[in-house]
Amino acid sequence: MKDVKFFETILDNMTDGIYILDDKGNYIFVNSKYVNMTGISKTRLLRYNVYDFLKEGQIKVLISDIVYRNKNTVNMLQNVDISGGKHYQQLVISTPIFDEKGNVRNILAICRDVTTMNDSYRNALLQGVISNYDSYNMEGEKTSDAIISESVEMKNLLDMAKYIAQTDSAVLLYGESGTGKEVVANYIHSHSPRGKNKMVIVNCASLPENLLEAELFGYEKGAFTGAAAEKRGIIEDADHSTLFLDEINSLPLNLQGKLLRALETKQIIRLGSNKTRFIDFRTIAATNEELQVLVEKKQFRADLFYRLNVIPMTIPTLRDRQEDIVPLAEYFLRYYCGKYGKSRVLTEKTIQNMLNYNWPGNVRELKNFIERAVVMSAGNNIEIGNIQSIASDQSHTSGQKYPAPIFFDMSGHSQMPIRGISLNNYMAQCERDCLQYVLNSTRSTREAAKTLNTTQSLIMRRKKKYGL
Repeated sequence: MKDVKFFETILDNMTDGIYILDDKGNYIFVNSKYVNMTGISKTRLLRYNVYDFLKEGQIKVLISDIVYRNKNTVNMLQNVDISGGKHYQQLVISTPIFDEKGNVRNILAICRDVTTMNDSYRNALLQGVISNYDSYNMEGEKTSDAIISESVEMKNLLDMAKYIAQTDSAVLLYGESGTGKEVVANYIHSHSPRGKNKMVIVNCASLPENLLEAELFGYEKGAFTGAAAEKRGIIEDADHSTLFLDEINSLPLNLQGKLLRALETKQIIRLGSNKTRFIDFRTIAATNEELQVLVEKKQFRADLFYRLNVIPMTIPTLRDRQEDIVPLAEYFLRYYCGKYGKSRVLTEKTIQNMLNYNWPGNVRELKNFIERAVVMSAGNNIEIGNIQSIASDQSHTSGQKYPAPIFFDMSGHSQMPIRGISLNNYMAQCERDCLQYVLNSTRSTREAAKTLNTTQSLIMRRKKKYGL
């Protein structure tokens, strides 16, 4: 008897809700967490049969029926409506316990509030307990030793990056737009002896040509109209660090000679000055065009190309590293769920469609796709059949004026209960959940009606009908 009390005490102190049913669906044990989750007293629960929850409309899917029938463990997301109009979603792991004849004698169920799960996971991420994906900073800066890489191509690239990081040789990164060239540059820099200092980044395509020289090399007071004070240049800021020249293919031809001299001599002269300054820096450049082709077209200096192209590295496209798609998507999903306070899950269908998609915008497109899906999805499950319609901006640029699609979470309706609810009631519950999701994600009944392509008066009638 003492042993029974001991194990009951252990179960009662678990952070998950736990209950045990007999072979008729009667509750024979509930712990304190499950009592708190349901809002029903322990004494009353122990007089309950699991079918009572179904009849009272608190649940729509009877997981125990599936366990009794299939005689195996069932993992399922379940929506629960409790008194006071409150509802939550829980993950239920329901396991059968058999007698000596192989019949289900009891069911042991563990219930985890999805919101609590996500909060706990995010707290663990913040505390650094889960560090597997922390390195892929959303601003592109590396924060630990790893980059998300499951593919052989990326692992080989990172092995090479770590090896060459110990030298000061110039590196030229090739890759399509969005492949993560800046992330790899950060990886090389942080593994180098210069890694204790922040890498200095300049995008050669982002600055106007008439300002680029002044920004790169700096200037003295009065060097030109508007130069009210002296200013250090970007190259000076990279002293004892790494200078990352992104989109070097966009550098104006008339500046390429001056940059070449700075790279070769490690010396610069500010605009309006005759003083030579020695700068100790390492160069990493990146391009989304073949510089050799630009050299042949006389659009890029051959001597600068050879100076930059000491160690060329090509970043694989996302379509060439399919093993990384799901880990990257999961990381971005966690990030944006935490940022926007959402709870979202990618369904198997969505994951398969993601793997089949070409991702012309590479990792950047995947990141934007996940953010858009998290924000636009009205339910927890992200179910998307046409990846391109969400990942790209084609529908917007073509002038389409339809409202953005809302993705409904139908996880609670994935299994029809065996008994206890009619088809009409089941369909009404689906309509209620759909309407609830849209009302939660829109600002007014007018906007909800537009989203569902119906009238505001119908929305008002349904809202009153279902007490929403």
